[in-house]
Amino acid sequence: MDYKKEFPKCPVCALREELAEILGKPDLKLGDGRSKFCADLAEMSKERGLASKDFRFHFQYLTGIAVEPKEAEKAAVGAEAPSYIIGTDICPDCGCVYASTLTSGDEKKPPPPTQLVTPNRAQRRRMGREGPQPINPFSKS
Repeated sequence: MDYKKEFPKCPVCALREELAEILGKPDLKLGDGRSKFCADLAEMSKERGLASKDFRFHFQYLTGIAVEPKEAEKAAVGAEAPSYIIGTDICPDCGCVYASTLTSGDEKKPPPPTQLVTPNRAQRRRMGREGPQPINPFSKS
């Protein structure tokens, strides 16, 4: 069940501009060079293919799955669980922090992260007897 709802205006003062949009306006001068900060970040993500063309920059994203942590650990890799994404924004007029985008869907459980294998005690002793290894394997020192 996919769900997507957008709230285009502030629930308190009904202003339709978001803080990221106002910070991204080229004619706004903040005095410290941040006038296009948010717009530039969104455009760089779109140019690199990291964001879709209709990507909107939000103040903060909250993500998660609606499953108990114990059950999530037991689930098999690739199992699907209901998930959510909440995009929040700040009203530049009244300062209200509100959810401007609510999205839900299904998320697959990823494979566990790879762990580096540390040498055991016997391997560490062998490394100590052989002496320090050269940084450059082609060097004679």
